[in-house]
Amino acid sequence: MLGNFYGYGTMGRVGFRGCGFLGTDWWSRGLMIGLILIGITIIVLLAINLAKRSHEGSNNHEALTILKKRYANGEIDEALFEKMKRELR
Repeated sequence: MLGNFYGYGTMGRVGFRGCGFLGTDWWSRGLMIGLILIGITIIVLLAINLAKRSHEGSNNHEALTILKKRYANGEIDEALFEKMKRELR
C-alpha cells in the first residue's frame, strides 16, 4: 500500500505520484528546494533591511540630541544649528 503511495510497488513508476504539492521526481524536488531557499533568502534580506532602517533612525535621533546640546551650550549659533538640523532630517 505505501509502495503505491510513493510511486513504487506493483504499479511501478505509474503509481500515485502526484501527491502533495509537487510529484516525487528529482526535478520537482529540486524545484521545491529552490523555492524554499528563495523564500528564506527573501525573509533574511527583509530582516536585514528592517534592522538597518531602525539602526539609522536611532543614529539620526542621537545626532539631533547632540546638536541640541551643542546649541544649548553655546558652541554653535542659531544659523548653523538650523542648517545642520535640516541636513539631519
